[in-house]
Amino acid sequence: MKLNQLTVAILAAGFAAQASAAGFALSEQSVSANGTANAGRASDAVDASVVYNNPAAMHKLKQAQITTNVSFIDADTKIKNQSVAPPALAATGNSKGDIVPHSFIPSGYFTSGDQGGWAWGVGAYSGFGLKTNHNDGFAGRYLGNKSDVKIMTVQPTVSYKLHDKLSVGVGATINKLEAYLSSNPADALGAFALGKNAGRVQIEGDDMGYGFNLALHSDVTENTQVGLVYRSKVKYKIDDGEIRLGVGFGPAAGEFDASTAISTPESVELGITHALSQKTKLHATSSWTRWSRFKSLDVDNGSLLGAQSEEFNWKDSMAYAVGVSHALDDKLTVRAGLAYDNTPVAPADRGVRLPSGDRRVASVGAGYALTPNQVVDVSYMYIDEERADVNRPADGYAATFQNSASIYGVQYTLKF
Repeated sequence: MKLNQLTVAILAAGFAAQASAAGFALSEQSVSANGTANAGRASDAVDASVVYNNPAAMHKLKQAQITTNVSFIDADTKIKNQSVAPPALAATGNSKGDIVPHSFIPSGYFTSGDQGGWAWGVGAYSGFGLKTNHNDGFAGRYLGNKSDVKIMTVQPTVSYKLHDKLSVGVGATINKLEAYLSSNPADALGAFALGKNAGRVQIEGDDMGYGFNLALHSDVTENTQVGLVYRSKVKYKIDDGEIRLGVGFGPAAGEFDASTAISTPESVELGITHALSQKTKLHATSSWTRWSRFKSLDVDNGSLLGAQSEEFNWKDSMAYAVGVSHALDDKLTVRAGLAYDNTPVAPADRGVRLPSGDRRVASVGAGYALTPNQVVDVSYMYIDEERADVNRPADGYAATFQNSASIYGVQYTLKF
């Protein structure tokens, strides 16, 4: 791979996939919602995580609440039918999986409860992120080795009940992006013999971005609730990025400036909750994400190479979910759900950092009231992806990836 192609591709590829949702989006903001595979999270106000799920429904919670949660991701990748050919023949190696390290995703929320039709709240969560780390001897290491992209968001929000059947919510998002990416392109030329870092390219940078959320919530009938949430795109511009080249690049080794700009996409989510009885509810969700914004990435490498560009051509994606929740008694509620999530990446554009296909999700969960003012929720989601074939003849690499993941969540809510 040419160095100019690599410096663009390595930074762009970092904005790729985690184990939980399409593209590099995350869906672990609410453990109670994860119990139904996020079906109906925009329509059913369960706890203070409504600040993220649908802030227009905050007034449905009569008491002030604090909700904190954490999700644990245990992902697995099996790599088969791997082949390495020129121009990367020197980079032969293993096909070990487990490319996504164990990860914890925390969130926290506060909402005031109903204040005479008004309500306000604040949340801290991660809506996008990526963490992958291939084995040092992985045969495709010259295309992508390690990725660690974090976007943490703080969201203050308010809502107002327009009349008995309709409320509106609006919030600002304050987002911090941090990115670290590495690859070993010189391994394809045999530089790996000089040491595991000899041919490594490392890129690091950060930025702040700002956006907003708009939401509606309606009690269509006594038994049916509908929610609609719009989340805006957020622009990031990394002006102080840095590229570090290992000794495998000879005279080119050293540290160089890098700058780029990228936007996380806007999305629209529609949720419906219907109460079959006082104890049983059905939930459904459909969401759209505008991943087609991610058509290309332009990187300025300063004195190293100047401006470079790479095409990605991602497509918009849809996700669907259905679920059910049932109150066994006054203390215990059980949940279950199924979901399907389209990948935004076409087969021809797959690489080792995003070897993913469409996702199928099954989930179960439960909520237990320790006291009238304290609730503990747990959830388990199993994600199975369709087989993903990676075929990069220009880079001399091909393989079949099979990804799956288990996501465990625990949540605590205090009402006061």
